[in-house]
Amino acid sequence: MRSQVAIETLDEGKVPRTIFSLIWPVVIQESAWGVLAMVTTFLVGKFGAPAITAVGLGENITHLPEVAFAGISVGATAIIARQIGAGESNQVGRTVQQVMLLSIILGVIFAVVWWFLAEPLLLVFRARPEVLPLGKEYIRINAPFTVCFFVLYGGESLMRGSGDTRTPMMISIGVELFGTALAIALIRGFWFIPALGVTGAALARAAVSLVGAATVMILLVRGRGLLKWDLRTAHKFDPVTVKRILRIGLPAFVEQAQMRAAMTIYQIIISGLGTTVYAAHALAMRVEEFAFLPAWGFSIAATTLVGQCLGARRPDLAEKSASLAQRYCLIAMVALGLVTFVLGERLIDLFIDDPEVVRLGALGLRIWAFAMPGMAINQTLAGALRGAGDTRWVLLLSTIGMWTMRVGGGALLVFAFNLGAAGAWTGAVLDHTIRAAIIWWRFHGGKWKTIKV
Repeated sequence: MRSQVAIETLDEGKVPRTIFSLIWPVVIQESAWGVLAMVTTFLVGKFGAPAITAVGLGENITHLPEVAFAGISVGATAIIARQIGAGESNQVGRTVQQVMLLSIILGVIFAVVWWFLAEPLLLVFRARPEVLPLGKEYIRINAPFTVCFFVLYGGESLMRGSGDTRTPMMISIGVELFGTALAIALIRGFWFIPALGVTGAALARAAVSLVGAATVMILLVRGRGLLKWDLRTAHKFDPVTVKRILRIGLPAFVEQAQMRAAMTIYQIIISGLGTTVYAAHALAMRVEEFAFLPAWGFSIAATTLVGQCLGARRPDLAEKSASLAQRYCLIAMVALGLVTFVLGERLIDLFIDDPEVVRLGALGLRIWAFAMPGMAINQTLAGALRGAGDTRWVLLLSTIGMWTMRVGGGALLVFAFNLGAAGAWTGAVLDHTIRAAIIWWRFHGGKWKTIKV
């Protein structure tokens, strides 16, 4: 298949080109997701800080179930990459079957649970009375579509592991264009459609998950290269394959679970500072989502290339691929950090007319700019270690960084030193910077080259 990166084409001279052939579809794909989020925030912003806060909290809570699926996603990507790199085409189909079966099972479970826990979860996040009904509606509209999101996420993980980053990109562009048009019509109203505000934003997001899942299912059933989902055996559970997926994926699941727990406390700290502060935080993070794109793209590239190179017994090429990806990511992230630092107020002012929200949001962008170098190193090399199956070390490092720096350090700066939101954001900068130093040491130690999956 032309969109897949074939391990046979990798050599010393082709590594840079291969990295960029993997990353640019990922960046465009994530940009497409960001466009809908950006448009939604812009339109909802006209309804005031409570609406922005409701959508921000609703998004965070709606995507909490991703934690449970993270282990399956990482395991699927790493194992598919190894199988293709090693030429084990007969094993690929079994992995596809089990990943999609687990996606559906987990999706159904969380769809039911999140419907009933919508309000309690918002209260955990200390949502104010003016935010609570809006946030509850947002979560409940999206809860039934959790299974669709898991199917979409699972299918894309399989494609990326095979080296096919272009198909997920095209899916995202298509569904996000549809979702953006729908959001514009539903949030502000169009022709005979009344302005639905937060409800319209929720419906647009749910529609994107549904259309995306349907597209992935059709493609995998028809077959994409070595990836094919056979519906005749889709219900059959294969404990051997699942065990192999979970052996790699469980540490990634625990990593994401503790990160989400830490992020939940982190969000509670910020939310407790008031609706205005959280609205500023939500807007700053919405802008930063675009600045974070290179880190995500290079992380995916590193995971795929390291997995395939190790599967082909080329640890030397795996190391070179990851090192180059980290170097390129660092350059891109520093450049974007400078842009957000300089244009902070102008970027936030696009979304809301509240001067205090604009001031705080711009401050957040300037502080987060200092996290960019650490994030570039941390994300890329963590992706490389995941591709090698060294997920336990990634778990250890994320735990240390999130709990000691982001949560502990942030809380100390907020409450003991009375720095407010600036203290919380500084804790996040310390998290990325310290994790980057330790993960750089682990990667260059080279022990990941000998891990069996």
